[in-house]
Amino acid sequence: MKAPYIKTLIIAVLALTILSVAKAQKTSDIINRGDDFLAVCQYDNDHPPDVCLAYVAGVVGTLALNWADTGQRICIPDSATVRTTLDLVLQYIKDHPEKREQKPIFLVAQVTIKKYVCEAPKQHAAPAPKAEPEPKARP
Repeated sequence: MKAPYIKTLIIAVLALTILSVAKAQKTSDIINRGDDFLAVCQYDNDHPPDVCLAYVAGVVGTLALNWADTGQRICIPDSATVRTTLDLVLQYIKDHPEKREQKPIFLVAQVTIKKYVCEAPKQHAAPAPKAEPEPKARP
């Protein structure tokens, strides 16, 4: 092997290692506190961080599955996307600074339940059973 090839290979491996560490750090930052989630997941351009989108999708999906077991459901409209849900979570954290110490999983769940919980189906009142006449006493 030629020296320039080895040097290029080492630089590529270092770059990938640094990128992996940065992504791992970003992931660990978003799971501890709402403040951290807000700092990592805010975006000014058209592309929110993938790690934030994946986190929100995972929490919402898990919540939908778990709630289904309790008889309650999350009804996410077709117009909603993971990105719109992330935007709702980010706005919620901005609007509620008193909740920024909470874990992001709880903040995502609060927003999801508030925004997407299914309305309970309206139950029609069943007619009351007719009372059977009491037997007449015989003399």
